[in-house]
Amino acid sequence: MHTLWKAWFNPIRGCIQSIKGGGTVCTLGLSDEAAPIVFKELIWKEGKIVTSRVSHGEFAEAIDQLAKGNLNPDALISGIMPVEEIQKAFELLESNPEKYLKILIDFTANL
Repeated sequence: MHTLWKAWFNPIRGCIQSIKGGGTVCTLGLSDEAAPIVFKELIWKEGKIVTSRVSHGEFAEAIDQLAKGNLNPDALISGIMPVEEIQKAFELLESNPEKYLKILIDFTANL
């Protein structure tokens, strides 16, 4: 089976296969479908899985406040890094949370 097809069919497993040693997979959203995980792939990489929080309607309120100009999301961005430095971005966020709140990943730097 082609690797890209397997990653598309099982995105969590594809993410686990793509992280470097000690990397983190962050799952976002909810699904009623089971997400099979081959734990030895995660263990071999000493990786971890982090899950997202459930929303209680805050997203719609945040969009409304953005539309009204009441929020300045740029103030939350601590930096922008190219995709090649994504592991470094995660390390900065984890090791220095008082300095780094959000780091944007630029996927267009090499286009």
